[in-house]
Amino acid sequence: MRKDLGLLAVLAVVIVVVAVSGCSDNGTNDSNTNVNAINEKSTKVAIYNNGTTWAHAELVANATHKNGTNMTIWADTFIEPNGNLTIDLSEILGYGNEPLPAGTTIRVQSWKGLFNETNGVGDEGTLNISFQGWSNNRYPNATDQFTPVTFNPLTINTLPANVTESIAYIATTPEELANIHSIDTSDEEPLYEEELIVVNADGSVTITITQVPELCQAISSIV
Repeated sequence: MRKDLGLLAVLAVVIVVVAVSGCSDNGTNDSNTNVNAINEKSTKVAIYNNGTTWAHAELVANATHKNGTNMTIWADTFIEPNGNLTIDLSEILGYGNEPLPAGTTIRVQSWKGLFNETNGVGDEGTLNISFQGWSNNRYPNATDQFTPVTFNPLTINTLPANVTESIAYIATTPEELANIHSIDTSDEEPLYEEELIVVNADGSVTITITQVPELCQAISSIV
């Protein structure tokens, strides 16, 4: 985890996505996992893994809660092949079952990699994931757009033994961060990217890639 990163610039509200396993309403908590309920009307984002290996995305951001307080959130997410994580952004920021305000703008910094239990470890594979956002319904509509992210090749690393399903490891304090700091290393998440998430007036969500996927070695001077 990159715990020494500075705070991100904000346009309105800046957050990092926090994940729920699958599209279900509940998940299993442990001391290193934060799973939030999926509300009916809230603003949500899902990450889909369309590839044949586990996809990993580490996300770091500065967040502004509904009550005006700021917080830094770190998330290590693992998504199994053909799996997904559904993210309730409103719940995280204290809006509960309300959509995020129109114009909410979210800048996310992320590092990505590929993992597998045993097969193919050390070989190279293709990252093939998609983002999708929406509000006002529990699940997305056919009109809610996908934002694909693909990159090839990436080295396939060994999946942590305690990861057996799509899951997010979350930290909001230095103490929690220390618990998840050793899950993976920077060499295992070499792909850097930035996304911009905007909530529109009708509750729909636009997700734009503002920094195209690029190997970290090429941008080492700025991270």
